[in-house]
Amino acid sequence: MDKLINFTKRNLKEVSRDPLIYIFCIGFPVVMLILFQIINKYSNGQTTMFELTSLIPAIIMFSYTFVMLTMALLVSKDKQTSFLKRLFSSPMKHYHFVIGYAIVGVLIGLAQTIICILIGYVFSLITQVAFISFGQILLLILSQLPILLVNTFKGILFGTFFNDKSAPGVCSVFISLSGVLGGCWMPLEAMGGFATFCKFLPFYPSVYIGKITTNAINILGNIYTFDTTAIIGIVTIFAYLIISLILTFVAFKKFMVNDN
Repeated sequence: MDKLINFTKRNLKEVSRDPLIYIFCIGFPVVMLILFQIINKYSNGQTTMFELTSLIPAIIMFSYTFVMLTMALLVSKDKQTSFLKRLFSSPMKHYHFVIGYAIVGVLIGLAQTIICILIGYVFSLITQVAFISFGQILLLILSQLPILLVNTFKGILFGTFFNDKSAPGVCSVFISLSGVLGGCWMPLEAMGGFATFCKFLPFYPSVYIGKITTNAINILGNIYTFDTTAIIGIVTIFAYLIISLILTFVAFKKFMVNDN
């Protein structure tokens, strides 16, 4: 247990020294939140998806993809520097390493969530619009935890498979897809079959469920409710979570055995 704690602390210190975490994990989501609020203001409220109750769940889900990037870089760099190879001679098991990385990813994601919510609250004070309640904030954090775990384990998985040069490229594909297929910047509900396709990916269901917790209004002027789409979404997200978790543990164990 002590070795796991020490390994987690080391990982936390390692990512805290990397300026990329502040640029992408913190700075980029905040800038996007501010930008879309400005767009919403000058569109005279015509872009309902850029209102705070809709935008915050979308920004949070999108920001988690940078957790994936951070984890992929951390793991791939540890492989490149032979740091992991030296640790493989210790009594630590493969799941200790995965958990040690995953804890850091979850902490980064929670920090992103809190910062996005605080920035949203500041904007609500400036624009004098109602903000989500404390209970809704807790539900929002809870509802986005599965997709945070999916991105965390995917990052560890990509870091295990790829080196520090190719891992960012693979992650960038998923970052782009999450914004488009998650309905973060466009109303997928009005796109028929394309929206149906997106229901079976983890991005859109996460945003949809997040909007339910914040009582967001869709493009048709209706409040998001817990319906069939939400039920399918929960099943879809947890299916991806289980698959990501299993693949990550199996891949890291295989890498550890082969390296030894």
